Amino acid sequence: MNISMNPELDFESLKTQLAAQRRLRINAFLTPESAQYVADNLRNSTPWHLVHSDNDGLPVRYNAEEFKQLDKQQKNTIDSQLHALAANHYQYKYKFFPIIDAIKAGFLEPDSMLFTMANFVNSTEFIGFARAITGVNSLVKMDPQASLYEAGDFLTMHDDSNYQRSANDQSTRRFAVVLGFTEKWSSNWGGQTSFYSEPNAIESISWNPGFNVLTIFEVPVQHSVNYVTPFATSGRYSITGWLRDDPGVRRPDLGD
Repeated sequence: MNISMNPELDFESLKTQLAAQRRLRINAFLTPESAQYVADNLRNSTPWHLVHSDNDGLPVRYNAEEFKQLDKQQKNTIDSQLHALAANHYQYKYKFFPIIDAIKAGFLEPDSMLFTMANFVNSTEFIGFARAITGVNSLVKMDPQASLYEAGDFLTMHDDSNYQRSANDQSTRRFAVVLGFTEKWSSNWGGQTSFYSEPNAIESISWNPGFNVLTIFEVPVQHSVNYVTPFATSGRYSITGWLRDDPGVRRPDLGD
C-alpha cells in the first residue's frame, strides 16, 4: 500500500506557523487509510528492539531476540541504573526499529510498511513539502526509525545537536520530525513531547501523543519525551527522524 499525504494541507499557512514558533504540529497529516495502515503495522508486526543509554549517554542496543531474552530482574537492573543516572544526566530508554539499517542489511521486504515509509519520507512529495514549509531548499533526505514508548520509557532533555556521526557523514540535522500513530492516549500516562527555552526553564510547552499527527521542529531546541507512567496501558507509537541537508546529495526531482 502507498503512503500519501492529506491533499488538503495548506502549505502557506503551515510555513507561517513554523516560522513564528520554530515548531509545528499538523493534525490529519496523512490520508486516513495511510495513517491506519502505518498504525496497524507498528502495533502488530514491528519487531521491536530496545535501546537505553550508558553512563555517558551513548546507546546500548538489544536486537529483537536479545530484548525478548531479558528477564524481569535484568530489566529492573537496567531501570535502576538509568534512574540513578537520569537524576543529573542525559539518559533514555525506549523501543525502536532501525529502518535504514534493516533496509541496507536486506532485512525488510520492499512491500513492507517500514520500507514503504522510508521511501515516503524521502520522496519528492515529502521532501518537497518539507522544503515548502521550512523555506530550506537544501533539505535532501530524512533518516526514519520506528519508536515505541511504553510504561517506564523516557527521553530526558536534549537538543538533537550532539550525535554520533560516521566518518563519511557530511549531512546536518536541520529539523526533527515525529509522525505520531498513537491511538486512545490518556494525558495521565505521560509521554508528552515537551519543549523548553533553556535547560531548567521554569515553563514548558507540551504536546500529547496523537494519531496521524506530524510534529516538526528546528534543531537545536531543548526538548524531552516525558516519562511514561507505570499505569499506562498502551504504547506511544511513532516514526521519527531528522530532515537533513548534505553537500554530497542532489535532488534533480526537486530542481537541484
